[in-house]
Amino acid sequence: MLLKIYRNIFLVAFVILITNQPIVAQGTALLKGTMNVGFEAGIQFTGVDDPYVVIADAGIGYVAGPFFEYYLSNIIKFRVGLNFDNRAFSLQDMNYIVGDSGYVGKSSYYDVYEKFKVNYLTIPLSLIYIKGSDKFKFFIQGTVYYSLLLNTIQTGYADVYISEEDANNFYFEGYPELNIPGHHYFDPELQVFSTSDIGINLLFGFLYNIKPNLGISISPGFSYSFANVWEDPSRRATWSQLYKINVGLVYTLK
Repeated sequence: MLLKIYRNIFLVAFVILITNQPIVAQGTALLKGTMNVGFEAGIQFTGVDDPYVVIADAGIGYVAGPFFEYYLSNIIKFRVGLNFDNRAFSLQDMNYIVGDSGYVGKSSYYDVYEKFKVNYLTIPLSLIYIKGSDKFKFFIQGTVYYSLLLNTIQTGYADVYISEEDANNFYFEGYPELNIPGHHYFDPELQVFSTSDIGINLLFGFLYNIKPNLGISISPGFSYSFANVWEDPSRRATWSQLYKINVGLVYTLK
């Protein structure tokens, strides 16, 4: 649903940008060679598509950092940034229990819930097509990014429930307590993330100049990741639901 909304927004923006609408008639200022610096921050909705778990829910993270821009022409500018990139999501898996002897529990089950906060240092490289007046501009931004993993925070629980009818039939090496009926709680297994991520962003937005050399921007968009989330290559999972909205301040140097 959100993806369809974003597609419609980008389509409308593209039509506006490539046509000479009066509301965004190009100003007379020559921008080629102009340099900007700025700071941008925003929230992002992130999730993981992992076929090994039953439920994967998106979380709310954020991104923030400075950037530098250079106008290659009057309507094209290059941007490089350095962002602190926080992503959040949760995983949950529930199923029947199979003992070491091969016995399948009739009414016993396990319930594992894991919540993650993953922090990256992200370097985005962007080309931005921008058009409008000296006061108000629309833009479409295409970005290639590379992210280095900084650290992860994992919380959650592992609940193993053993029913009375299954207790005497189970055998688990090293876990004699699992022959006792009831709930047994453990820390979930720590997950190991890949040390990097690479992907693309597509954003649409507008820039409003408060002063001739100072503007504010708002840009919603989404990302697509190419890298595996986990370090283990046999467990293939990708970042999904990477929707975001950014707000930025842009200062013109010359």
